[in-house]
Amino acid sequence: MQTDRVRDSSRYCCSICYVPVYVVMHPSSRKFFLRHSLEDGRCSAITRGTLSQEEINAIKYNGVKESRLHFEMKRWISASLRADSRFSDIAVEERWSGKITRDWRKPDVRATFNGTPVVFEVQLSTTYISVIAQRREFYLKEGALLVWVFASFPDRERRLTQDDVFFNNNRNVFIVNQQTRDRSIESGNFSMVCAWSEPTPGGGHTEQKREIVSFHDLTLDIQSQRVFFYDFDGARDRQMREVWQATAAKLQYLRERFERWFMNYATDRAAHLDGWDGLMDAFLLEGFQLPEYPSQLPEPLLKILYSTKHGRVVGWDFTSFIQVAHRVMPGSPGYLHYFRAALKTYDRAPLIKSQDQSGKWRAKVQAYRRLMAEEPNAFAPDTRHQWLLQVLFPEIFKWEGAVNV
Repeated sequence: MQTDRVRDSSRYCCSICYVPVYVVMHPSSRKFFLRHSLEDGRCSAITRGTLSQEEINAIKYNGVKESRLHFEMKRWISASLRADSRFSDIAVEERWSGKITRDWRKPDVRATFNGTPVVFEVQLSTTYISVIAQRREFYLKEGALLVWVFASFPDRERRLTQDDVFFNNNRNVFIVNQQTRDRSIESGNFSMVCAWSEPTPGGGHTEQKREIVSFHDLTLDIQSQRVFFYDFDGARDRQMREVWQATAAKLQYLRERFERWFMNYATDRAAHLDGWDGLMDAFLLEGFQLPEYPSQLPEPLLKILYSTKHGRVVGWDFTSFIQVAHRVMPGSPGYLHYFRAALKTYDRAPLIKSQDQSGKWRAKVQAYRRLMAEEPNAFAPDTRHQWLLQVLFPEIFKWEGAVNV
């Protein structure tokens, strides 16, 4: 009756025995852990006494390892490995003492595959995430490959520890059962069921796919402690590159269309004003909102950048490119950042220097560089139309610095 009253008022229960638990702090380590309200020996997790949380985790993990299913799975794995001549030094529950640290582990099954030490640990859905992480770290230091093996793996409603293995292993997990053992013995190839997901456009993923696979067909990544049949990360990266390339192609079309329109508009506004509505619609289809009227564009800045791109005056009655530079300074100090980046991108420094016969531009450069050193924000860029500039001139934003002209 007392236990029932505690259970009714408790918010948390032990995941093994379902006895109510509460939060306490270890006096020496100052770490929090859960303690049974009633501990009578029925549970493998001992929470009362002086044990640390790591020791409690180890007891819980080892307690689970005593199950009948656990013994069966070790036998299936061992038999499957012995059927495959590529594996040697096969051992079950043999102590592994660390070469670098004094730490040690007792893996369920260990073997050597073509010179690579491989450890197989059975995961029965109750292992702490901290235990999983500690084993990854231990075998990584030892130069061995850790493979977690399941008895089953649901497609949905999985435990957190199952997801931890799944997502950290490139969304691949492996299952061993009597069927895979028989397949291994018949074929002479260590086989397991692989369950994996594949990426879908938009960042999603498919339902699990399953197939019996041979160990020698898997990708072994010791540094990342990953073993996988299907390369989810690689496939996702390829999808992202394809999306980016498609987007880049659309943006290239937009910038080329805008440039043709603006080059004509800057020469004869009235003749090309009608094309603005179509240009607005094209940009809107790709998620960009142009101003309602061309007069709302940063026209002087666009003239500066297109003049620099083409190495000739665009939209003004100037006779030489150096006059565009003098238009920037002192007339538009907020455009200086973009102008200097464009000079670097389009390699216009030789052109501007060859036309600076009077040395006036060189003097301006020396003056604004001194002012920049004294007041870094004196020539802060005008960012009101930054998104448009990034669409039309993405190449100039690759330069953090600028040319010294």
